[in-house]
Amino acid sequence: MSDDLVLMPEVYARRALAGRPIRLQTLVPYGSWIGCGALRVLRVKIEEDGSADVTAGYESYRSP
Repeated sequence: MSDDLVLMPEVYARRALAGRPIRLQTLVPYGSWIGCGALRVLRVKIEEDGSADVTAGYESYRSP
């Protein structure tokens, strides 16, 4: 299931993971950047307790 969620918009991934506790981490480049586009799932790990560890990032970033 977790591989099916990769590159999916984060909103849809949260719907697919409904009922599970979710820990969301967002990857961002170092410095002051603005995320552009959709927030997409980069990695999902289902923990032993059934919770989901989701790492997401924006489609692109730009300098302010």
